Order: sequence, then C-alpha cells, then structure tokens
Amino acid sequence: MRWLVQLAVAARFTIAAGGPDAVPPPAFHFYCNVGYTTSECASQSKRLRDVLSAFEVSRLGEWNWILVRSDDWRSILYRAHRNPDSPAFTILDLHETFLEEALFAYTPPRSRTLLEEWRLPLDQLLRFAVSHELGHALCHETSEVLTDAYATQLRRTGMTMCTAPVTRPGDRGTPTSARTTRPPRL
Repeated sequence: MRWLVQLAVAARFTIAAGGPDAVPPPAFHFYCNVGYTTSECASQSKRLRDVLSAFEVSRLGEWNWILVRSDDWRSILYRAHRNPDSPAFTILDLHETFLEEALFAYTPPRSRTLLEEWRLPLDQLLRFAVSHELGHALCHETSEVLTDAYATQLRRTGMTMCTAPVTRPGDRGTPTSARTTRPPRL
C-alpha cells in the first residue's frame, strides 16, 4: 500500500444497507498494520464494522479503514503531518481512514492520554472518532468545525445533512445545493 502503513493482514467486508430499493452497500476494506495478530485484526475490525453499521454510509462507496498499532501511531502521524493527539485521521483523496489501536483496546499510557485529551470514556471514544471521520468522508469536508457538526448529526440520528456551498462566478457564495444521506430503511 502507500508509504504510511505496511499491511500484514487484510480482509474485505461489506456493510449491507436495508430495504428493497436501498442503494448498493459500499465496499469497505479493513486492514491492520504490521504487529497485529490475525485474531486481533479480526476482533478490532468487527468492532469497527459494528460501529459503522449504526450510521448511514451508503454514499461513501469504496473506502479503506486502516487500524494502526499504538506503538506505530505517532510516527505515522508525524509523517502525515497530523495532530499527534488525534486517535484517527482521514485522507479524503485516497478514501482512507486510519484508526489507532487505543480506540479498540486499552494501551497504557496512550489510553490515559486519550482520556485526558478528549474527556470521553474509552468505550465512547471509538464511536466519537468514527462519526467524526465519517463527517469528513461523507461530506468531503476538511473544516474541523463543520465536520464536528456533521459528526454530531451522525451520532444523534445515524445520518447527516452535508451543506456545501456551490458558487458560480458573481453569486457571492450563496449556497445552491445540499447533500443529504438518507436514513437506513428498516
């Protein structure tokens, strides 16, 4: 794969969307970096799939979810020029989201740092981080402020309304369109 992660274990999964006229499910690919055992990778990938299943993700399409050992996390963030306190990040152009092992398993002292930094119980941090990264991915958003709002919508309702100002020359930036993710059909 790319320079960020050497992959040791890979698995391909899909998350099904409900209903007879539902949009075909996106193809999500789950990867674990070097150092994961097959069982650790499978267990943490399943937890991630479970969290993702609570959100409307049919618009996302092909996406790579990469789990990274906490021991390797800081060096990857450094090379990617990312905030070292963040437990997750997304590269929109590559359709990739990276998640730190500490979101899935207690890893001292990193878990303590995340507790202090994010002020959320560890059992809620994975859902919080995934919804935030989905805010970036679903809405193609780079603004952290807007992404936080989209993530809050996702956590509350399972879906988000992405408003993206589309401007034409001379229209002074008036929004002319909005994108919406539909709720899953039961």
